[in-house]
Amino acid sequence: MSKLSILEKLKNEIYLIAGDASPRKFFRFKSKKGQVLVHCHKDKKTNLKNYIKVNNLLIQNNFKAPKTLVSNFKKDYIIIEDFGDNLIKKTIKNKKNVTYIFKRTIDELVKLQKIKIRNRLPNYSYKLLSNELKLFYDWYLPEFFNKKKANEIKNKINLSLKKLIKDTVEFNNVFVHRDFHVENLVIYKKKIAFLDTQDAVIGHPAYDLMSLIDDVRINLKKEDQLKLLNYYIKVSNKVNRDFIYHFHILSIQRQLKILGIFIRLYRRDQKKKYLKYLLRTWKLIDLRLKYSKLKGIKSIFDKYFPNNIKRKKWK
Repeated sequence: MSKLSILEKLKNEIYLIAGDASPRKFFRFKSKKGQVLVHCHKDKKTNLKNYIKVNNLLIQNNFKAPKTLVSNFKKDYIIIEDFGDNLIKKTIKNKKNVTYIFKRTIDELVKLQKIKIRNRLPNYSYKLLSNELKLFYDWYLPEFFNKKKANEIKNKINLSLKKLIKDTVEFNNVFVHRDFHVENLVIYKKKIAFLDTQDAVIGHPAYDLMSLIDDVRINLKKEDQLKLLNYYIKVSNKVNRDFIYHFHILSIQRQLKILGIFIRLYRRDQKKKYLKYLLRTWKLIDLRLKYSKLKGIKSIFDKYFPNNIKRKKWK
């Protein structure tokens, strides 16, 4: 029996189209249109099995997500429906239609948050949100601080930020994609379709909205960010009196996680392309720290993270 991997067997029939921040790689077939082979040999439960599970949940609720055509977990691959390359990131390059496209996306998000999920997905718990901060502590802080100083900063941030995070989790009651940004949203057959769904959870209504508006891959103007936030508040019934406050808290948590992830991708995985987003990430952190109720955590960041850190030019 052949021990060749699927990639070796099909090397003349497929070509690489993408890889992302996960261990997965995506290949198109040269002759079979409409199909993509997804290969992953690491953490297959999350990157393949959960991916299928969440996609099926979305499809059952009349959303666009890739159907699974073939699955072979033992051989590290699945074959899924191909939605093409019309990512929202490409679509909004025409700056005239940015607000329109984002409002369409928010309309779809509002529908998404009406899915009855109950216990079908894990909860975006306080423990999980808190543990994600370790990415910032373990990967970003050592770039600038010795171990003693890094621990000091970590303890001060935890003392302030973790309490704020804990206040948000009691409102976890909707489907949260968890990586709801312009590279995971594609226009397919005139509808918005969802990619990279494997990390979906039951979470706060502000989380995916924040991921979209505070996406480090694009440079939305402050006034456009505010317009889109207000648009969601207008069209959604998931807003309470602390919604905007929680939006800012969760944005800070996510941006810190992103700083850690992008440095890990750079140092561990030699994926340098994410470094270009670090400055934008800091600008978003600074923007959200200006919220009136966050003066305590802002003073910590003002003390330890001067502009020479935020604006470091990475090689």
